[in-house]
Amino acid sequence: MRIGFPRAVHYYDYFPFWAGFFRSLNLELVTSPLTNRSIMESGLKKASDETCLPIKILAGHIQALKGVDALFLPRMVSTEEQTYLCPKLLGLPESILAAVPQGLPVLTVNFNRRLGNRRLLAELERFGASLGKKRAEVRQAFGQGGEWQERFERSRLQGLSFTQSMAEFDPVLRSSRRKAEAGPQNQFPARVRGPKPSAGEVPGDRVDGELTDREGSGREVDDREVIGREGSGPDVMSREAAGRTPGCSPEEKKEPPLKIALIGHSYLTQETYANLNLLGRLQSQARVRLVEEVETSRIAQGLQGQRKDLFWSHARKILGAGSFFSRGDEVDGIIYLSCFGCGTDSITQDLLARVARKEHKPYMVLTLDEHSGEAGLVTRLEAFLDMTERRVRRESDISAHG
Repeated sequence: MRIGFPRAVHYYDYFPFWAGFFRSLNLELVTSPLTNRSIMESGLKKASDETCLPIKILAGHIQALKGVDALFLPRMVSTEEQTYLCPKLLGLPESILAAVPQGLPVLTVNFNRRLGNRRLLAELERFGASLGKKRAEVRQAFGQGGEWQERFERSRLQGLSFTQSMAEFDPVLRSSRRKAEAGPQNQFPARVRGPKPSAGEVPGDRVDGELTDREGSGREVDDREVIGREGSGPDVMSREAAGRTPGCSPEEKKEPPLKIALIGHSYLTQETYANLNLLGRLQSQARVRLVEEVETSRIAQGLQGQRKDLFWSHARKILGAGSFFSRGDEVDGIIYLSCFGCGTDSITQDLLARVARKEHKPYMVLTLDEHSGEAGLVTRLEAFLDMTERRVRRESDISAHG
C-alpha cells in the first residue's frame, strides 16, 4: 500500500515519526515534490482565501501526490504535555478536504500527547487495526517512530541542516523491500548510527519502493544527485559552510561578521520557494541560528519572566528561542519570519518584540503571503543586515529597530 504524505506543514517537524511508524508496518510512505510554481498555483485555487499560506501550500502538495492508494493527514492535536498545536492544524483533516482529489481515501488519526502515551497508543492501535495491523505490530511501530523522531531532533540540535538530517536516513528508507535484510526494526546502518543520527527522507518520489528520478525516467537516483539537485537551496549548506565567500577555497574562507537568528515555524523557514530563498540569502552573509537548534533547557530559560505559559507548542518554542537569543550574545540580530493571517504569530511576534526592545537587540518581522515579491524582501533584508553590521562595529548611534 502506497500512502501519500504531503511535503508541507507537518512534514518539516513530524515526518520522521510517521516514516518510522509506517515503515515498521511495512507500508510505503510517498512524499510530494519540492514546492514549485505549479504546486503553489494549484494550492491557491483549491484552498480557502481565509487560510494561511502554509495551508494553501499544503493544498497544492495534496494535488501533486501521484500514484498513491491513500492520503495521510494526521490530526496533530498535541506533541507535548499541556500544549496544543495551531487551531488550523487541529481541523486540518476536515478543512482541507476540498483539495483532495475525488476518490482518493483519506487516512487520519488523532495524535494527542495531552492524554498520555497509553491513550495515544490505544488510538494508534485502532488506526492500525483499520489497516489490518495487529496491536503488537502497532506498538513496535510506535517505538520505532519515536526513535526516528528523537534522532532527527538530536541531529538538528547538533547543527545539521534540515536536508542533511533527512538525508541521514536515506539508506534506511531507500526500499521497503530490503527491510528484512536490515535486521531488527530498530537497527540502523553505520551511516545513521553514532552521535549524529537523525530521521526523515531525502527529496524524491518512490515507485515500488525505489527512490526514482522525478523527471520520470524511472532510474534509481544516487544520494549525491538528489542532494545536488537541491544544491541551490538554502538548507543544503551546513553552518560551517554557510560562511564561505564565493570564489574562495576552503582554506581562504572568511567567517561571516554577523550572527543572525531566523525565528519562525519550520514550515516557513525551510520552505525555500515560498520564502524566496530567505535562509539561503542569510547564510551567504551571516551565520544563521534556527529555533530547531535551541535546546529545551534554553527555551525554558528564555520563557522566564513571561506572565503565563503559552499553550501552543510551536509558539512556545519560537518565543523561548527568540527570547534566549535576545538576552544573550549568540546572535547580533533576530528576524521573525511569519505569514499573513497566522493567529499564533500575531501574539508571539509582539511578545518577542517587547523582549528584543528591552534587551536592545535588532529585531525585524518579515510577513509572507502568496503575493510577496523578491524586491521588497531583498530591500528589507539588506537594510536590516547593514544596520546590524554597523551596530556590531560599535556605532552606538544606530537604533536597534531601524
